[in-house]
Amino acid sequence: MKNSKIGAIIKNEIEKSIKNKWFVILNLLLLVVTVVGLNFNNFKALLKQNEVSFSNQMLIYVEDIDNIVYDDIVEIFKDSEEVTVEKMESVDELKTQDLNKDTILLEVEESKSDYIDASITTQETISSSYIQKIEEVLNAKKDELVTKDEEISYGKLEKIKEDVNVNRVILSDSINTDETISIVQLFSNYLIFFILLLCLNKIANTISQEKMSKSIEYILTSINTKEYIISKVLSMCLIVILQFVFMLAYLLIAIMISSLFTLNSVNIDGANSIDISGVFSLKTIGYMTITFVFMCLTTFLQGVIQSVMSAKTTNIQEAGNATIFLVTLNLVLYTVVTVLVSPLKSASVISYIISVLPIASMYFIPAMFVIGQANIFQIIISLIILVASIPLTLILIQKPFKNAILDYSAKKDKKIEGIEKIIATREYQERMIDRKESSKKGLILGFAVILLIILQVIGGLIVTTFMTPISQKITFMSQGSIYLILMCVVFALSIYLPYLILRAYLPKENKKEETREEKKKSLIKSIKYIIVSIPIISVIQMICSFAIDKIGIGADVTDALGLFNYSGKLATILLFMQIAILPAIFEELFIRKGVFGILRGKGPIFACIVSALIFATIHMNISQFIFAFLVGILFGIVREKTGKLYPTMILHFVNNGFAVIQILFYDHMTFMQIFTYGIIALNAIGFCILIYMLYKKVMELKDKESIQKLKEELDYRRIKINITENLFVFKDYTFFVAVILSATIFTVVEKML
Repeated sequence: MKNSKIGAIIKNEIEKSIKNKWFVILNLLLLVVTVVGLNFNNFKALLKQNEVSFSNQMLIYVEDIDNIVYDDIVEIFKDSEEVTVEKMESVDELKTQDLNKDTILLEVEESKSDYIDASITTQETISSSYIQKIEEVLNAKKDELVTKDEEISYGKLEKIKEDVNVNRVILSDSINTDETISIVQLFSNYLIFFILLLCLNKIANTISQEKMSKSIEYILTSINTKEYIISKVLSMCLIVILQFVFMLAYLLIAIMISSLFTLNSVNIDGANSIDISGVFSLKTIGYMTITFVFMCLTTFLQGVIQSVMSAKTTNIQEAGNATIFLVTLNLVLYTVVTVLVSPLKSASVISYIISVLPIASMYFIPAMFVIGQANIFQIIISLIILVASIPLTLILIQKPFKNAILDYSAKKDKKIEGIEKIIATREYQERMIDRKESSKKGLILGFAVILLIILQVIGGLIVTTFMTPISQKITFMSQGSIYLILMCVVFALSIYLPYLILRAYLPKENKKEETREEKKKSLIKSIKYIIVSIPIISVIQMICSFAIDKIGIGADVTDALGLFNYSGKLATILLFMQIAILPAIFEELFIRKGVFGILRGKGPIFACIVSALIFATIHMNISQFIFAFLVGILFGIVREKTGKLYPTMILHFVNNGFAVIQILFYDHMTFMQIFTYGIIALNAIGFCILIYMLYKKVMELKDKESIQKLKEELDYRRIKINITENLFVFKDYTFFVAVILSATIFTVVEKML
């Protein structure tokens, strides 16, 4: 299989879909709906605080000759600026079909049998909340009159009105009483239909268009039918996964904004935070995992079937209609599930047989899992059958697909006359290509940052959720050590997985064999830059510490996170690994190899600045941001000058390692004295080498030729950094989402610190 060509097709399809303006519009709408929907009460409280109201003025006219409840009605609505209560001798004149929709007519009089007779007249569209408040006042007044007349206490009256206290005992757990998982199940069903419709329609339209344009025939000359179908269907599935990641990003943005409202709740009355802890239960996570696996595999299988159905169509309209069959099939299966699978009855043999069949398993297995009727054997069998059906289907449809494509003879299109052909200049074409490439880089970088943040947040939540059950099973290790191990794994995976995405887009390096002498010179140069950089890092550290203390924005992150509240040798080793070793490896891979490598073609200065910004942003607090940005620029220079990654890894390790050692061994006076002297000596050596390098550079500038050469090197026109063109890196929608997500989490973390 020609993996490179398949990969190119997949990349092209994904880029085209994400770049599509309708994709961007849809995601902007989803972002707004998610943020506003999950924070509706918070925004409402904020608008109320700023005296912004969208409600009309409500008028309540009260006819209460004996003044039974008028004063109570006024009292209950006194704090509501949108309600006006007015007493009238008679409201009969207002009782017409043209009664204002924001008007309530209340008539109250005494009754010998019922104590109070009341009549409420409104239009049908009146808000029920106002009626409920009025009825509460009427009932309270009636209770007051009853207690007075019957000479019983108010407490006794309340006891009489209470329902019988029934102790509800449920012996069987087959009935799902978990509201959270019910909501997740309902949401996931709608999501599955949306994803299926999106994927099947996209596959149908793509294949139909390429068939009519004959481009598919050209593609099939370089790859075979199976590879073409796999590339098209897999690209659609990956787009679905990308959309899922975007939705997680939007959810996190909404949660962070909710947290901001809560952190500022002293100023915003009514602000509340979203509680997501209920979602991370064993049952809910198990359901979501099973649903996701079956959805991905089944969507791929149906995409393969849809491709051969689309190949037999003759126009775009037929291609769209070809999706109706599979969508209808899914609706039928979902209906069958609702009939056969129920918590009130045991699953029948028919249900178990249908549940292991491909496509049907996507609906049956998760539904049966929720109510406890699915077993591990059934899940494994259905997965095996589903996975096996994919290559079998690919083999069966190859010939029909190719015949449908090649046997089709398109009608000759009428020539369109009078269309003016715009021939761009070579410079314009190159600029457009450069802008397209810049936007693609923004897409890749933005998605990598989004994925990194999502993995770290969700990973941290999962570790926190399952910390107690895991520590109960692993008794030979302290809970703190287990937590540190899990967080190390989360940290490594959350950075390495996004790095793999960046690595797929890194330009290929022309590696040439270095001679022994060249390797020696490269090593000496790297060591020199490492030693020179150490005192520079120390100076940056001192300047940042001084500036942060003066401005008053500093925060002790280690104390806030409780990073050093662990005891024991294993915990010390794990802390050192988490803070010094893992960041030096994985952050440098992601930033200095991934981000810097992708942006290197835009010029070393631009690559250095942007990579430093991303490096600073992922630290998620202002005090570390400033230092990380300046050090990130230094690391970028070292990466550019040496052409190697290991010097920045060593520098990163040295910087973080020094900080950890100073905190861990603060009480060991002898060791700390030796350690401090070593740091001073290392800085002194670095300063000496730096001064020598500067002196040597100045001495080289004695003649005019050297000065002219330096001017040419510093001439901005010769440096590949065109601000106007490079800004297209930031104009991609994915990068825009990454910025919003980073900014919201950054602000929340800073508030918490």
